[in-house]
Amino acid sequence: MKPYETLTRLGRIRRMRQVAATALEQYEVGDAYFQFLRQAGNTLFRVRTDSLPGVAEAGELFEPGQYLLRIHQPGYQEVEAIELELIWLSAMRREANLPVPEPIPTLDGRLLLPVEVPGVPGCRNCSLLRWVKGRSVKDRFGPEHLKAQGRLMARLHNFATTWQPPVGLCKRRFDWEGLFVNDVGSDMPNEEAWGLLSPLHKEAFSYVAERLKEVMGEWGEGSEVFGLIHGDLGVDANLLFWHGEARAIDFDDSGFGYWVFDLAVALDACRDYPDYARYREALLEGYAEYRSLPEKQAAQLELFLAGLQVYWNLWATGGTHLYPDLLPEYAERMASTADFVVRYARQQGGLA
Repeated sequence: MKPYETLTRLGRIRRMRQVAATALEQYEVGDAYFQFLRQAGNTLFRVRTDSLPGVAEAGELFEPGQYLLRIHQPGYQEVEAIELELIWLSAMRREANLPVPEPIPTLDGRLLLPVEVPGVPGCRNCSLLRWVKGRSVKDRFGPEHLKAQGRLMARLHNFATTWQPPVGLCKRRFDWEGLFVNDVGSDMPNEEAWGLLSPLHKEAFSYVAERLKEVMGEWGEGSEVFGLIHGDLGVDANLLFWHGEARAIDFDDSGFGYWVFDLAVALDACRDYPDYARYREALLEGYAEYRSLPEKQAAQLELFLAGLQVYWNLWATGGTHLYPDLLPEYAERMASTADFVVRYARQQGGLA
């Protein structure tokens, strides 16, 4: 048997199919049909079966008989972080009926299943989620989509404000260190990527980072400003719509952060739109239907939006430095995010 590291992409996918088949046996659906979706970090399979024991009716939220099997990328997240995500999702479904994926336990009650198969190095952790109905709008969205997203985000934040995570489980942090120093899962920490920036970008990025340090220090991390957030819920990604209702998927990059950072992520898709103000207003109108956002937090939305661009650009700069073949994929977005930060810093008087 060839070593896993020497296999072609197709060869690795075949080995991952063996992991998927072994995992599904623990749900008593070893004969299920499953289809490879993608391998970008986690390896994902769409599973179809009508014989999964103990699963309630799908209703309007889930596709009947369809599931997502995730084979988690080793080293990207600690086991405790994945377990927290799955317990949180289960609680959101059970206690608040929120439109999020529902984890399926194995026959012996585990939400996270370690699997080992010959030919695949180490242990691969697997989780199974119900498949959420809905469609992605990508770049075909309007203010009404942001308004629906605001409603959903407020409900997610309300639940996170009152829910107590199990003791001993942790997840990544979207605080100052987590954004600008020690990004989780990167081959090059963001702290090192600063040295690769041009003088102009380094000056603008530093201005935004220092302003955020001041604001975060002033606010602290009380439940009125900080808690478990999705962290990657954009109208162009990880958000589905079904009869006007917004539904959140892919909580893999969730963690502890500022509520307003989560809202800034929502605005990222329209940050350069000429009518950006309409989208911003729609998002906050929807949010206000379920949760109030103090003015002092709303006033810093654009600062957190600029901070998001700094964070992403540092991550991409480090990645393209280590893996130059990624540059064509990221070049346009790197340029646009950097330009946004420079414009913001100039508008705020942070650059000459």
